Amino acid sequence: MAQQRTNVIPIVEDARHPLKYRMLVPMVDAIFLDVAQPDQARIALLNASLFLKIGGGIVISIKANCIDSTAAPETVFAAEVQKLRQGGLKPLEQL
Repeated sequence: MAQQRTNVIPIVEDARHPLKYRMLVPMVDAIFLDVAQPDQARIALLNASLFLKIGGGIVISIKANCIDSTAAPETVFAAEVQKLRQGGLKPLEQL
């Protein structure tokens, strides 16, 4: 997709360390975050603070089993949404 759309920048790097790729990525309108880490909300907030334009949006794929495999997925989703809200993001939709 990035070959056809020059405004799409795939990043094959550890999303927990955005300073490693900070010089390669400008401010963006949208971030698609698909990571399998227990600190997904923190990673989303950190990358948003460095790269997301005001008024921009994030699509995050929350993987409940990667965060807490012993809790009900609904409980994990609710906790992650709360973390995103506390970090200043405003979740609009949950699928």
